[in-house]
Amino acid sequence: MTETYYGSDGAEGQWAHPLSPNDHLRGRREPRKLSRTRKSRQRWPRAAPEVPVGVVCCTVSKVFDEVLIDPTLPVQSVYVPVSDGARLAVDVWLPVDQVTGGSAVSTVLRATPYSRAFEPPGPGPELDTNFAAGDMWARAGIALVLVDARGSGASFGTRTTGLDEREIADYGEVIDWIAAQPWSNGHVGAFGTSYEGMAAELMARLGNPHLLAVAVVTSPLDPYRQLFYPGGSANVSTPPEGLAPPPVKPVDGPDGPALLAQALQEHQANANQAEILSRWPFRDDSAEGASWDSVSPAFWQSEIELSGVPILVRAGWVDGGFVAGTLARFATFSNHQEVEIGPWGHGGGSFADPLRPDAGLAGDELSPEGQDRRLVDFFTRYLVEGVRPEEQAQRSLRFSTLGTDRWETATSWPLEGVVVRRWHLGQAGQLDEKACPASTVSYRVDPAASSGATNRWHAIMLGRGAAYPDRRAADSLLLTQTSDPLPIDLHVLGFPVVTLRLATSSSDGAVYVYLEDVGPGGEVTYLSEGCLRFLHRQTAGPAEPTRLGVPRSFSRPDNRPVVAGDYMDLVVELLPVSALLRTGHRARVAVAGHDAASFARYGEAGETFTIELGERSYLDLPVALPEIPNAEGPNFVKN
Repeated sequence: MTETYYGSDGAEGQWAHPLSPNDHLRGRREPRKLSRTRKSRQRWPRAAPEVPVGVVCCTVSKVFDEVLIDPTLPVQSVYVPVSDGARLAVDVWLPVDQVTGGSAVSTVLRATPYSRAFEPPGPGPELDTNFAAGDMWARAGIALVLVDARGSGASFGTRTTGLDEREIADYGEVIDWIAAQPWSNGHVGAFGTSYEGMAAELMARLGNPHLLAVAVVTSPLDPYRQLFYPGGSANVSTPPEGLAPPPVKPVDGPDGPALLAQALQEHQANANQAEILSRWPFRDDSAEGASWDSVSPAFWQSEIELSGVPILVRAGWVDGGFVAGTLARFATFSNHQEVEIGPWGHGGGSFADPLRPDAGLAGDELSPEGQDRRLVDFFTRYLVEGVRPEEQAQRSLRFSTLGTDRWETATSWPLEGVVVRRWHLGQAGQLDEKACPASTVSYRVDPAASSGATNRWHAIMLGRGAAYPDRRAADSLLLTQTSDPLPIDLHVLGFPVVTLRLATSSSDGAVYVYLEDVGPGGEVTYLSEGCLRFLHRQTAGPAEPTRLGVPRSFSRPDNRPVVAGDYMDLVVELLPVSALLRTGHRARVAVAGHDAASFARYGEAGETFTIELGERSYLDLPVALPEIPNAEGPNFVKN
């Protein structure tokens, strides 16, 4: 059985029922598009689309007519019902002068499970949580719509894994509701930070013709790899104790508080998301009708590409593992992208550069004001001015280098002029350009080893930039290998990769590897890290330090058992970084068997590593060529 649909560019195609035989392997819960006739990816001109009768991608519920927005008020809170009967709490901030003057306006949408707004201390929009944001967008002539995810805030319904099929469908219906409003011109953008950024990107997979642009801020492309199970190790970082969110803002009207109480009562049936995710230790695991694939923008790449939406992406070099996804998206997604990577903490409101910890968010590039201006400019181009992505200049990747105030711009990844420099793990704790004769070193895993209370994983929840104080004390619990002083500056740019020939005394375990800068006075500065649970050591291809690191599935079929005493060849991807190591400083690799600050423990008590030194254990460091004379030397590896 087939059913006609119309895609975002107006091309005609067909839905096929039932699901294709292989759809269960990709976690799909919707029909597959079997065929379509496409003239181009273009989604313009920008006139509000006229959707043919019988279309299934853009259905506006009749109950939308019951939700009235007063165009004379700058902000209103209402319930918008969706097709399964759930009511979503929505705040609408309008540019009143334009709307009351008869102009239809564009809209940006932010969906959140963290409460769209907190209960204000009194009446008046100036006391609202989002007054500054609403005012910023209103000055640009753009409406701002904020929505509580089902099962959160003041919205009704319950939650399972979050970002599941039903939740993303909700946002598609909210977009339709916005487009149906008399004050709307039908042009909608979506944006958000972290979870909200994933929600915005996943909205693009719906192919809704009203969604014309998306902005993703400090958000994972693949939450398994970049947040919950980096390297296959469970991230068990927890929020600080004693922090309780303020009361949620109810919708307007005398019944608002009572309705909020009813919604909160429904939330008692929410699933324990942490418990569900703990049962998904492999990338292909699933439960509760969802999977890592279904909640991951990376999985929906073809649908997001087909939408044609331009994407603004912002990431911090030392913020969770999100920068890895930022580079992967830029390298592999065909959408027009404007990417910024800088020394930002989570959300962009704090500074994080371990090599310059006392610097701050000064200047237009880094400041929150500059970030906001570029966000507004991005949506103004595509929602208000009607610019087409193909009319823009080439895709852009603008990035900073840690330890400097330097910014560079590229149009593709991997970058030209970056090579791989190899250092071998040698005797007496040396990191040598030449491999020493094969020998071994033993390291007894210290369960107290830690990356600190303000590391890149904790900082996500602390609302601050990651900070790594001098790591000399931390390194005293680790196995360290340190190079000679550098004769020239060294610009590390890409995904460092450490290969270890290692045996463990345990039947399970994980290795944690840190790249560090050792100053002339012995001070030790964190640069990057990577971890790998041993059973995930199977790779899907050769390491690519200058491109995207180490391809690996993390799937159950690729699980490899750990036999105590048997050597394993471990290829450990470190998170990407752009950092400048100064002349006279030394590069260091530090190895641990646990990170007590953030990750689950897999090894047995008393676990001991035996590492083979020499030819089979080494650091491959991606290095920008202009910094390196004689780049054809024997310690440079083509990649």
